[in-house]
Amino acid sequence: MNAEKLIYSGNVLTRLCGVEYPVFLAGMAAISGPQLVAAVANAGGMGIVGGLRLPPRALRHWIQETRRLTRQPFGVNLVPKFGGPDVFEAQFRVVLEEKPRMLSLFYAEQYAADMIPRAKEAGLIVMVQVGTAQLAKEAFSHGADIVVAQGSEGGGHLNPGTIGLMSLLPAILDIAQDRPVLAAGGITNRHDVAAAMALGAAGVLVGTAFVASEESNAHPLYKQKIVDATVDDTEYRTGYSFGWPYGTPHRVIPNHDQWNLLRHIGGGARAIDKPKMARKLSLYAGQGAGKIHSVVPAAERMAELVRGLPVSSGAAAAGSAGSARSLQSDQPRIAQRAVGPNAHA
Repeated sequence: MNAEKLIYSGNVLTRLCGVEYPVFLAGMAAISGPQLVAAVANAGGMGIVGGLRLPPRALRHWIQETRRLTRQPFGVNLVPKFGGPDVFEAQFRVVLEEKPRMLSLFYAEQYAADMIPRAKEAGLIVMVQVGTAQLAKEAFSHGADIVVAQGSEGGGHLNPGTIGLMSLLPAILDIAQDRPVLAAGGITNRHDVAAAMALGAAGVLVGTAFVASEESNAHPLYKQKIVDATVDDTEYRTGYSFGWPYGTPHRVIPNHDQWNLLRHIGGGARAIDKPKMARKLSLYAGQGAGKIHSVVPAAERMAELVRGLPVSSGAAAAGSAGSARSLQSDQPRIAQRAVGPNAHA
């Protein structure tokens, strides 16, 4: 990744968060553990711990373990609607005490007015993931520093709304003015990153591609299911998903075994789960799964994503000018391919 370090000079998002690259790991419950978070952070991105359903003591342990594995900034994702108000308040206090660089929130509308000011007072950057322009407006009004525009192409749980990223991102950018907006939904490679940045995103949030990384807590069968999937193989659902209220929107690779009742339930199989669970569930994944062809280290995935970032003119140092010119000349073609009429970001 030496060439990219020389040619990408950063933007408002990297300066705000203290990371090298505006590539963020999605905070996926049970999947984004300390090893994956640290691997992304050590590669220059923003790793985010998946705090959903973690008891407060376990959440504290994961934060402290991540700190042992990296000295780089990282965040924690919380979903306030789970566990009841007392459990969530206990989780939130752990985050305020441990002070990671960022608090990431999902499905937090009814708590945002209280939580965001408290988190910012504690010195945390606050990021809110949304699926509609109205929710983005509300998040900014409560003081969010960053909003994630999550398109319906994304895997796992989705905010209410079925807006694709290509339409949602420009609408939220209009609301954001000069505040940073991340693009999420189906982003797996350099071309997707180039498309999102060309539309005006300050960076990207990536989930499915990091599920299929060596450091993720996903079951090996889950990772292989993503690798084997094509772009046609995901399904948007509003039925059952593991541990969530019926009707919560989510995207999965469906299980078509008609004799298996668990195929009706969406979930994310962990490495500690029995193999039959990974075989029977419909597994969370975004539409970008068809572009993921192998399980690789998170640093290698980061290197691929970083190749889609805009080239900063004049940033190449002596000794790497040739590489910089090559990347710079490739960038318009990358962006043109990525945002063409047949692109699937």
